[in-house]
Amino acid sequence: MLAVLIFTLLINLPSFSVDKKDVIGAWLFDEGKGDIAKDSSGNKNDGKLIASPEWVKNGKFGGCLQYTAAKLHNVRVPVTHSDSLTVAMWANYKNLASNNIGLIHIQAGELDGGNPDTKIIGMWVENSSTLWGRIIPSGAGKVNFPKNQKLKADTWYHISMVIDSEKKKATQYVDAKAVGEVEYKGGKLTKFDFANIGRQGSESWDGLLDEVIIFNKAVSTDELRTVMKGIEQNVLLVEANDKLAITWAKVKQ
Repeated sequence: MLAVLIFTLLINLPSFSVDKKDVIGAWLFDEGKGDIAKDSSGNKNDGKLIASPEWVKNGKFGGCLQYTAAKLHNVRVPVTHSDSLTVAMWANYKNLASNNIGLIHIQAGELDGGNPDTKIIGMWVENSSTLWGRIIPSGAGKVNFPKNQKLKADTWYHISMVIDSEKKKATQYVDAKAVGEVEYKGGKLTKFDFANIGRQGSESWDGLLDEVIIFNKAVSTDELRTVMKGIEQNVLLVEANDKLAITWAKVKQ
């Protein structure tokens, strides 16, 4: 019976694993209540809900948060600095504001000279429904992504940005397909220490956000596809699945 159970679990393992050790923070938004968004990575980077975005049940995976741009909703989370970084999330907008609606921005705290206008990493959707983004490398000016991808309302998209300090390039993805790439000098990013999820500058998201995850490395396209399948089962439980594989090997002996 044990062998059957283990075999059933093993056949559901992700085809391309992602190392949990590379995760800075993962926010599933499944709490359903309260003003804290738990970091499910175990790194204790719990988020604080600002202006009370609403817990709802119709997420991409389980529950999620519903934002209203006019109410300036936001979730603030600590983020450890890394020059290579990947930010990924499921997003579904309801309405376009007169300006932009923000997906995320990452910046330095006020003690380090940060303010809402000095985002080091930012992603948002313009009022033209076009995905856009920006990074600010250390000692350089703003590096803006090309505006190549329009997004439809009431539709779930997996949106991500991968920053590779070794290659000195950054890429935006929609559903694990590259939609824009930029090169930058130096390979270093300006210092940052926190992120606002569902916000960019002073502009908040309008719609649903789910399964936000930040890695301290540039993940591959294959890894992004794995993340899209659900981070709880395919990233956060990978270590447990590896132990199952060892157990299965012992059972077969």
